[in-house]
Amino acid sequence: MIIPGEVAVWARDYLFAARMHLRGNLDPRPPSLTGPPGARVHVVLIPGVVERWPFMEPLGRKLAAAGLGVHFVPDLGRNLAPVLESVPIVGRVVDQVAAAHPNAMIVLVGHSKGGLIGKRLMVDRALHPDRPQPTGLVALATPFAGSSRAWLIRGAAIREFDPSNAMLRALAAEPSADARIHVVLPRIDPHVPGNEVPEGMQGVRLRASGHFRPLATAEAAQAVLHAIDALTS
Repeated sequence: MIIPGEVAVWARDYLFAARMHLRGNLDPRPPSLTGPPGARVHVVLIPGVVERWPFMEPLGRKLAAAGLGVHFVPDLGRNLAPVLESVPIVGRVVDQVAAAHPNAMIVLVGHSKGGLIGKRLMVDRALHPDRPQPTGLVALATPFAGSSRAWLIRGAAIREFDPSNAMLRALAAEPSADARIHVVLPRIDPHVPGNEVPEGMQGVRLRASGHFRPLATAEAAQAVLHAIDALTS
């Protein structure tokens, strides 16, 4: 059930999402934001489902202003492919960043589904120590345990977040990367009600609400920066 306090959150959230969808559909240019040269830490920004890379740009600007190298994954498109198919796409960007910046640390920053992709990538990469290894992952509004509202929207891309989904269960059963994952959760997330920090991970809860809007707030950016500092210090 949708509680009364969520109605305003839904409205503001979808207004922000509509603006970002419009931007992504009308502006075909590739990402140009890269951050300062010679940065000690480079981040790879992984969007959520149905989100093109511009969804991550407001956060990316704040991270670049803080001195981090910033990289997007435009080849994900609207990120509708299953998580397991998206992992190698993000992995190629990690490899490119590692080749261009061999002395830098790489941190994944994933929104919603992007956090699931990021964890799966870290778990898989640990089995291949000869390949570039992300230092850690910051997951913003990620449904690691799924969402009880996944059934409300048709389509395989959303049903992947059903709590009974085999991919989610397999990912939850892989704790090897959890100590290197920091979670940032909105106060109220209408898409993932009751979302909590999984056991074994560290996390904070924001004062602000919304599934999408925190991508553009100073509070969320500061929380992400604190998490990156903890992972790379």
